[in-house]
Amino acid sequence: MSAERVLVTGAAGSVGGQLLPGLAGRPLRLFDREAADHPDAEVVTGELTDPAALERALDGVGAVVHLAGNPDPSAPWEELRGPNVEGFAALLAAAERAGVRRVVFASSVHAMGAYEADGRVPVDAAWAPRACCPYGATKVFDEAVAQVASRRGPVSTVGLRLGATVPEPAQRSQLASWLGPADLRQVVVRALEVDARDVRLGAYPAVSANTRQHWDLTAARAELGYAPVLDSEEFAARVADDGTDAGVCPA
Repeated sequence: MSAERVLVTGAAGSVGGQLLPGLAGRPLRLFDREAADHPDAEVVTGELTDPAALERALDGVGAVVHLAGNPDPSAPWEELRGPNVEGFAALLAAAERAGVRRVVFASSVHAMGAYEADGRVPVDAAWAPRACCPYGATKVFDEAVAQVASRRGPVSTVGLRLGATVPEPAQRSQLASWLGPADLRQVVVRALEVDARDVRLGAYPAVSANTRQHWDLTAARAELGYAPVLDSEEFAARVADDGTDAGVCPA
């Protein structure tokens, strides 16, 4: 599968920058509003809601890693609907038309964040989604529309509920939900490569093996083969104290 072309949307963003080294050796095509800086990949610029741009981006692609969207948990609905809802629905439809094998997409722990806010941790991936904010609600929608696409069409979808995806945690509230770069790269590759006969569709928490864990990784370990190696506790003594251990989804 490493020989198939992989499209990475939102490649110019901070998560894309952390991920791309983990996809080295694969034929890559990068899609964003602005050109991503990567010497060994094709680059397509455009909007997810532009059918012509999506057709160019998906031509000859076997799999997609979808990172594009508005990542701001404090953003209002009117700023989230286009990039997070309409854009993802358009991508899925275009991927099905293009014969894409798998779409791995960035969901978020905020899709389950109300459990964390209520102190019901560790959060089991099998529980029903409970968003903590409008941003989380858009990710719940994304998971639902991906499930519909995989149940009625040929494309396999894997949602990764990303935690605080930064090189290292900067605040105490990030310690329970941090996803470090090495673990980000591993979980995305696992999601790309897992056999569709074993995982046709699903949504999994994607965080590191943190000592202060709020997310049950049992399903991700068993079904994707995810084996995180990083722990935010390494940074605990020097992160800023933002007054909470509640996590990234405070009440």
